[in-house]
Amino acid sequence: MRVEYFKTFIEVVEKGGFLRAARELGVTQATVSNHIATLEKFFGVTLFDRSRRIVRLTKEGEILLKRAKEILELVDKTRDELRKIGEEEEGRIRLVASTIPGEHILPNLVAQFKEKNPRISFEIEVLDTGGALKKLLRGEADLAAVGSLTEESVKEIEAIPIGRERLVFICPVNHELAMKKKVTLEDCLRYPFVFRERTSGTRLEAERALMRLGIPLDKVKVSLEAGSTEAVINAVSVGLGITILSETAAKKAEVAGLVKIIEVEGWDVERMLYLVRDKRRKMPVVVKDFWKFASEKQRKESL
Repeated sequence: MRVEYFKTFIEVVEKGGFLRAARELGVTQATVSNHIATLEKFFGVTLFDRSRRIVRLTKEGEILLKRAKEILELVDKTRDELRKIGEEEEGRIRLVASTIPGEHILPNLVAQFKEKNPRISFEIEVLDTGGALKKLLRGEADLAAVGSLTEESVKEIEAIPIGRERLVFICPVNHELAMKKKVTLEDCLRYPFVFRERTSGTRLEAERALMRLGIPLDKVKVSLEAGSTEAVINAVSVGLGITILSETAAKKAEVAGLVKIIEVEGWDVERMLYLVRDKRRKMPVVVKDFWKFASEKQRKESL
């Protein structure tokens, strides 16, 4: 069964005969007869009254004529809709990102890519790491940029590094830890902490670093969980606790006079920032180009 068989059937009816339909379609009369026979066999009906010299539809043929036109119209409509979607996706890349890569890494990467691809548009949504990965794996984004990889997602994704950064401790500017040149981890653990939500990449990497240094997480007194990096900084600035934060965000907050970066003995923690794709899905050409661009840029910078 092929769509063209319906076209042949309609042509026979409209042209009033098999031979005329064959000429119009540019095929042999035998081909037209074969198409009609296939339709009759498929539906188990007779479509034409062959007892007369002129082509005349049976009742079943009249029903199929109506449906055949609807089927062809639906096929054309579907083809147009799919083509439009393809054209839209070809020129747009949907990105989801956690705060630091979304606000500090992607803008520069996108700007460099657009220098050679000015017609490509980008849509960037900033979430936490967990939310970004979930949205990617649900097919609601083309790529994700995150500051940590979760165990649940590593089997379904492919990741390339797009940057690295230090994690640092910060405290209020008038905090007693801010008065010291260097402090210990034990000094920091005496105070309450303000953290991002548990699905935040910064928090995940901070907790992993503490555990690597032999610090049980139950020794960290979390007084407040906030939904954004800015909210964490504000909470620290008003004295609700100290925290471990991206150095990029911490330096901006320190320059603004909101917080103080603390030098902690034995704490030299870096994390990678990743561009991630769902390897179960085929990437559109333009997304593949951006992926390749990001990968090559990272490779050059690491040399």
